Amino acid sequence: MSRATLMRPVAAALFAVLPLASQAAAGMWPLDQLPMQALAAHGLHPDVPQLMRASVRLPYGSASFVSARGLLLTNHHVVSECIAALSSRREPLLQRGFLARQARQERRCPGMEAEVLQGIDTLEGELPTQAVERKQQLERWTVAECPSGQRCEAVLLHGGARVQRYRYRVYDDVRLAFAPEAQASNFGGDEDNFSFPRYAFDFALLRVYSGGRPIRPAHWLRPATGNGPGPGDALMVPGHPYSTQRLLTVAQLEAERDHAQPARIARSEAERAALKAFAHRGPEAARQAADPLATVENSLKALRGELRALQDPALMQAKAASEVQVRHATADPLPWVQAAASAAASARWVERAEAQRLPAGTLLDLLLHLLALREERALPEGERLVPYAAPAEQALRLRAAAEATLNPEMEAAQLAAHLAHARQRLGTSNEWVQAWQTGMPGAQGADPTELLTGWLRLTRLQHAAERLRLLEGELPPDEPLVQLAARLLPLHLALERAWEREVEQPLHGASEALARARWQVLGAQEAPDATFTLRLSFGRVGPPSGQRTAPAAPAGWQTDLAGLFARARERKGQPEFRLPPMLAAASHRLDPRTPLNFTVSADIVGGNSGSPVLDARGAWVGLAFDGNLESLAGSYHFDEDSHRTVALHRHAIRAALRQVYGAHMLADELGL
Repeated sequence: MSRATLMRPVAAALFAVLPLASQAAAGMWPLDQLPMQALAAHGLHPDVPQLMRASVRLPYGSASFVSARGLLLTNHHVVSECIAALSSRREPLLQRGFLARQARQERRCPGMEAEVLQGIDTLEGELPTQAVERKQQLERWTVAECPSGQRCEAVLLHGGARVQRYRYRVYDDVRLAFAPEAQASNFGGDEDNFSFPRYAFDFALLRVYSGGRPIRPAHWLRPATGNGPGPGDALMVPGHPYSTQRLLTVAQLEAERDHAQPARIARSEAERAALKAFAHRGPEAARQAADPLATVENSLKALRGELRALQDPALMQAKAASEVQVRHATADPLPWVQAAASAAASARWVERAEAQRLPAGTLLDLLLHLLALREERALPEGERLVPYAAPAEQALRLRAAAEATLNPEMEAAQLAAHLAHARQRLGTSNEWVQAWQTGMPGAQGADPTELLTGWLRLTRLQHAAERLRLLEGELPPDEPLVQLAARLLPLHLALERAWEREVEQPLHGASEALARARWQVLGAQEAPDATFTLRLSFGRVGPPSGQRTAPAAPAGWQTDLAGLFARARERKGQPEFRLPPMLAAASHRLDPRTPLNFTVSADIVGGNSGSPVLDARGAWVGLAFDGNLESLAGSYHFDEDSHRTVALHRHAIRAALRQVYGAHMLADELGL
């Protein structure tokens, strides 16, 4: 079996570039594979070292350094979990907003890390196809051989045909400096989400510390001057898109369409119903549920849009035609057979996998993962499940060590809804459902909400030190939540192993063969799928070619404050369209002509939230925060005519900081 040789380093100043025949703006491009001809055709010449060191990856999206004192610009919805964790009944920061007028008032976000890319290394040769040897090599490369003071992760591009190591400097002291009211950042709510026109101030400011002092980044972004951007202007969007599935085979896409997406939607609908019911209990319940409810509604709308894309015959026909073209150029049918086998296994397991998925952010979910890590650590590294292997262990420990407010009543409602959903989808005789029942004595067949609420109110596991103790020593016999997690653990691990064995492992060799076949036909014209690593997208300012989902804004591609105030008047009485108090009070001071949101044809997906939007000189003109409804198909393909990124204009950020919230010192620091 071939053994991959040592990597080829890629220095920041010596990034390789690829020629590109097409001048279209499709693709989210790694910084060492930029399509320079297409960029030049747009008048763009990116400064790669600047982009690499000024761009920041956060747990739920992207950000960028925008001052010499470590100030980060990102979206409000990217850091809403931090804001919610810092909120309380007495200080409802999500609802009221937050401003630190002095550095000592900035508040540390529990468990948040900021990662700054330091370099990319490329592995020469091929990874072993045997699972244990493959894991051992990746673990050695990303842990034992990772440079001191950096965090390394393996990144498989083009289905694993290209393997790279991304090296990060990690900062674990990230503090909230400013956030507007949630209503300002999410004006229009779920109805306006993934649409245009938009009227949202979706931004927030963080500051990165090291050794108790703000860091001094070597690179940061400056704001553009003048009034732009204007129609037709070419712009760049560096950020960290989560994932795409544009290189899947037709069999894999059909499994997504017929099984995976419906199962994910059903789970999300159950979670949303539970949170909405809880929020109706009263003002405090509504405050607690606001952030998780917004998150699940955003996810649900995205999932439905992705399913609509997969149900579009034109998309599937185009994918099929492309696959026929590639298959005709290769003699070996085995990679497609292996991909089809993986897709069939996914169809068998995904219903159970989604029904067993505990609500994200709940204490029980964290306890289950901690017990899984505890058990998996006893195995040789090559045999550990990927979510509990050495590279992932630090992130899980950080999550366990984060102090955050526990909301027992809300989490009990979420968990009770999870059990009801599992019963409905899997049946009362299912092992997972039975494990829940035996783990809750006295609650068989009854609503377990009251019992779970009592456990959550009394548990010592709400404290970080107690959670970290779970990784060592005996399990506490007097903690019923731990005992319930222990009952669920064997079923959780069994499912994870089945998925890895039947869905993922058959793709190890097949994905690389499929990618080589695509390269043989398509050459370097196709960007790799997104991997939550730093990418560069680009496009031009302007509306879609024929909007199908919403009436055009007055300019077709840009909204302003006058439009915001008009929409609030038109939808008076609807909570999602109510102006938040501070914005309403400042409305007479604001110039109604101030640009608010605009659209650009850059190719982005989830994870790009918080990405800066840059002009040809590398100055930031806005902040990406959303896409139109058509862009939800971006997981599977990109259409430059209809897909649009929605961004917040820097002039709106300046107006908010100076004229609404009185944050003049932050505006000065930003150069606005």
